[in-house]
Amino acid sequence: MNRTSLIVTSVVGLWIAIVLQQSVAVKLAIFGARPDFLLLFVVPLSLMTSRAGGATLGFFAGLLHGAATGAFMAQYVASRAVAGFMGSWSRGIGMHVNWGVASVTTIILTVVARLIFMFLAAPPGVLRFLGDTIGSAMYNGVLAIPVYMLLQWVLNPKVRSGLR
Repeated sequence: MNRTSLIVTSVVGLWIAIVLQQSVAVKLAIFGARPDFLLLFVVPLSLMTSRAGGATLGFFAGLLHGAATGAFMAQYVASRAVAGFMGSWSRGIGMHVNWGVASVTTIILTVVARLIFMFLAAPPGVLRFLGDTIGSAMYNGVLAIPVYMLLQWVLNPKVRSGLR
């Protein structure tokens, strides 16, 4: 994977994720749990980048999310940047990254990012927020499988040519 394709994929992916977040995330809610499309894109892609790349990707995802909701951006930026950093840092533990690892990592980092968000901007109903966090993490974990596979196909020429 080269740097140019990674940057183009990041920009296009973040744009698609924010559009989906603002348009269909509420309609896909199940008992209050809805997918977080920006985290759903950031975590699988951060598994393919450096730590600085993952943190940068998370920073811009948080910036977009905060700007789209019209909220104070610091909690979005901090939580997403930490999730991106931790996602790319998790590659250092020596595991072979595949769709299962991407799914579990997305579940864990969705919970981490939402907990950071909760401590920076306390919601009115903490217990309900925690329940929605667990539901959103499961939602994101399931959706991370096709997102990771698509990112692998786009960024890895060996996967596209069928050699892997």
